[in-house]
Amino acid sequence: MYQLTPPAVYIFDEVFQDKRSLRRTEAMLGAIGRNLASAKRVTDGDIPDMIRRNGWQNSRQYQGTLGEHTDPAFVFRKLRFDDAPDVADVLKDCPPETSSWLVGNLLGDGGRGIHKEPPDSGRICRSRYQFDSIYGCPHGCKYCGAGKVIVIFTNIEEFLEKQVAPTARENPWQKVFMFNSNLTDTLCFEPEYGLTSLLAEYYASTADQHFLIHTKSANVDPLMGLDHRGHTIALWSLTGETVSRVIEPASASTEERIDAARRCQEAGYPVRFKFKPIIPVRNWRDECRDMIEMVFAQTKPETLGLCTIAWMTAAEFKQIIDVSLIDPVCLKAMEDSAEVMAEMSTGPFPPEVRAEIYGFFLDEIRKHDKDVPVYLCTESPEIWHQFADRLGLTGANYACGCGPQCPPGTRRLASVLGPVGDS
Repeated sequence: MYQLTPPAVYIFDEVFQDKRSLRRTEAMLGAIGRNLASAKRVTDGDIPDMIRRNGWQNSRQYQGTLGEHTDPAFVFRKLRFDDAPDVADVLKDCPPETSSWLVGNLLGDGGRGIHKEPPDSGRICRSRYQFDSIYGCPHGCKYCGAGKVIVIFTNIEEFLEKQVAPTARENPWQKVFMFNSNLTDTLCFEPEYGLTSLLAEYYASTADQHFLIHTKSANVDPLMGLDHRGHTIALWSLTGETVSRVIEPASASTEERIDAARRCQEAGYPVRFKFKPIIPVRNWRDECRDMIEMVFAQTKPETLGLCTIAWMTAAEFKQIIDVSLIDPVCLKAMEDSAEVMAEMSTGPFPPEVRAEIYGFFLDEIRKHDKDVPVYLCTESPEIWHQFADRLGLTGANYACGCGPQCPPGTRRLASVLGPVGDS
């Protein structure tokens, strides 16, 4: 587990009433030099005061707007499977601007969800069931919206029994299940948390379903020795030196992530990469070449994804990232297209910049491997159409690194199904 120094630790009452939850909490606190006595015991009624006292109402803001990165606070509680208190009832007593999502997590509302890309999103992404048992991340990525507080659900055995296993059994079409990929990174908390070993063991017992670890961490010691039987996939979001060091300040470096992937591949894990998010810093081409050379020198990836930074406007980008780091040509293109791209979820960079970036990455990849499947991640149909011939894939049949129908060895899809059977 990462050596973190949370400014505050809270434990909800129900954790003390569950032996496994309490042991897990004690182990995680022990790993960072804390103990149960150092934490504050709380109930649902304490949530508004916890938010007010710690300033968590800003938790959903981009981390780049909150000053220098510091470790988040810890909150331990059990995931609820019955009706939780109404979020609105708690929210009315919280400070203005408090996120309802944060309040929901503090109330124990999490677990299984459906990701279904809206038809008007302007992006292509696969529908799937996915799971979350932790809210909040210590990596401090400036473009991320979770860093002031980490809510850790402790009853993961019950989570497996009541949500994970039934969902897998009821949805045999889904071959790959992603966990804690929204606003955290499970490997930050292992092995003390224990979710990775629990899921690796469960999915190894299935006939053809798989557990996907999506990470920026190099903490792979807990993965060594697990009897995963090839049913656990390791996928790294990979960024160049400047982004990994400056914009993702507490994450693993480029070199550390690639070395971690090498170790996992040697331990029998299928390994994949997404170059994500690609941020065109001043020397992005040189950093791209170096990163891709390291990838192929040390690993043989199953698939490679390409994704420029998105989900924000030019104004937001300039708030969270020091623009002196950015390639001047790309920066000017972003500024010139700001009004148009503000209406598009693929912003802030316009299509011509994204296309230039993807073309360069693809050229560099093909110098090392002519055949590895390369795809575009959460991109527009227009860019997909532009690159379909070069990729040899389309937005309908690409093998996605985290795709629900992309078990190890998948190079392209024959059809696409989602949680409601759409194609």
